[in-house]
Amino acid sequence: MMNASGKFLYTIRSANGVLVENLQVFGKTRSEADEKIRQMYWRCEIISCNMVSKDSKARTPHIKMQWVRP
Repeated sequence: MMNASGKFLYTIRSANGVLVENLQVFGKTRSEADEKIRQMYWRCEIISCNMVSKDSKARTPHIKMQWVRP
């Protein structure tokens, strides 16, 4: 278990079954970050959690949402 202050990157499954990826939460510890996730997404299942590297220059790509008509 990671115990360092920083951002944690989560993939969760919400209570209604929707997969939510790339959730970034700040926490002093992993357990504090888990608690914040469970407050925002009640009854969620945490699938994965990784600590975001402080020295990493990589950023999450911006995703543009576009409406597509069938």
